[in-house]
Amino acid sequence: MSIKKILVSVYKKDGLVDFVKALKTEFNVKIISSGGTAKVLRSAGIDVQDVSDYTGAPELFGGRIKTIHPRVAGGLLFRRDDPGDVSEASANNIEAIDMVVCNLYPFGEVIKDPATSLDGAVEMIDIGGPTMIRAAAKNFKHVTVVSRREQQDMVLKEMRENNGDTTLETRRKLAIDVFRTMATYDTAVFKYLEKQAGTAEKFPDVLVKIYDKNHLCRYGENWDQEAAFYTDRDSKMGIGTLGKLWGKEISFNNYLDIDACFQTLLDLNKFQHACVIFKHTNPNGVAVDEKTQLEACKRAFSCDPLSAFGGIWGFNKPIEPEVAKYLIEEKNVFIEVLIAPKIPDQARKIMAKKENMRVLEFSDLLTKRDELYKNHLDMRGILGGVLAQDYDCGPIVKEWNVMTKRPVSSAEKDTLIFAMIIAKFAKSNSAVFAKKTPTGMYTIGIGTGQQSRVHVVKLAHSKAIEFGHDTKGSVMATDSFFPFPDGFEAGVAAGALAIACPGGSIRDSDVIKRADELGASLVFTKKRVFRH
Repeated sequence: MSIKKILVSVYKKDGLVDFVKALKTEFNVKIISSGGTAKVLRSAGIDVQDVSDYTGAPELFGGRIKTIHPRVAGGLLFRRDDPGDVSEASANNIEAIDMVVCNLYPFGEVIKDPATSLDGAVEMIDIGGPTMIRAAAKNFKHVTVVSRREQQDMVLKEMRENNGDTTLETRRKLAIDVFRTMATYDTAVFKYLEKQAGTAEKFPDVLVKIYDKNHLCRYGENWDQEAAFYTDRDSKMGIGTLGKLWGKEISFNNYLDIDACFQTLLDLNKFQHACVIFKHTNPNGVAVDEKTQLEACKRAFSCDPLSAFGGIWGFNKPIEPEVAKYLIEEKNVFIEVLIAPKIPDQARKIMAKKENMRVLEFSDLLTKRDELYKNHLDMRGILGGVLAQDYDCGPIVKEWNVMTKRPVSSAEKDTLIFAMIIAKFAKSNSAVFAKKTPTGMYTIGIGTGQQSRVHVVKLAHSKAIEFGHDTKGSVMATDSFFPFPDGFEAGVAAGALAIACPGGSIRDSDVIKRADELGASLVFTKKRVFRH
């Protein structure tokens, strides 16, 4: 059956006149409309019937009720192939409405404006629109619903190909789109009202989140996995807001590394210059310096120059020309991704030689740490569900408890805290050896992801030795307690004078006793920083 009667009531009217004019001219449909929509169509010379004339009921309550009426809802909902419905519709003077063209009040856009009052937001909660499009979508076997501008051309084309009708397959797709739209629309409403009332729960019984697809990834973690990048609609900023300047497509794994690298920069932004190198979501080399960016860059690279091949590099300050020359011209480092607040023109000209290197700017995002982490849930997918937890953005040290006879100097304390920050972003178990320079601090050995504390300490030490670092006089941090003294012993044997860990083992006293026997310092921070 061809489409004979349509109901048109839209908030956003772009493209509407041409669409409705084509329907009227080519298919001679009868058009019912209301309010501002009817006015726009009439001004374009299109004959329309007001909804109030069609229903015999006036608009009420300042426009809150326009289309809510049995002649409208019934005309959309009655089943054309059900004799009982057809008879009941006829008895109640309800005629079939074959198409609805309707988009909703832009509630989500309105509430982005901080000047919007609660009353103003409430008035933008659409009632009539959702009623119409949900009714049409429910009856998709017989009714076509056009709820977005980009659907108009497709529907018109199909009507031209099908004697003024649409196919069941298309009507079903359009209906699915309606219910997806309503799910996101209603979520935006309840989240806004929760926020206004201050009743939002951190872990509600039903966790509802909206994610918008940013783009498809070339592939997932591995070549035979499909993947896409979605951004959280609740977050106004994040990794999705980084601006790409040039380079190859950013992959699934790149995003994971970029995120880990950026989060580390957030925790190190108190330093004048920070350079962070990541590989497989683990820190590969990290340095901070109060004088020059180039020194931080060189120190970070020196930690493990072999594994830095194909790494993700991050800087907390705009890239200086000397750094660009060092990386691109002097060392010719293969860098997968480089991120920084800005790539100024001089540095950009040098770095542009690496056409495939992905280069991203994040502007002033590092200064918005509290806003980034506010109300942020750390979510991890597992088979059949997700795990959600608070994001670990508190101070890296809860308590500073020196547990041994040997004191900790102020320089050692600074370096231990720096090493603990790096341990936080390494896969557990982790161990980080670090040293202090006259103007900064840097890692000399990083061990990650081992099943035992003693083995990760030995791994970190062996990597330091491999790349020519003298671990004597260093400090070491690890992300959890020592279950036995052997891990601490391995750190001291490597040359660490002071070691920090959270503490909390049932054998803490054994570890403290052994530390005193070895003449080394042991600090308990009371802050575990596992990263699984």
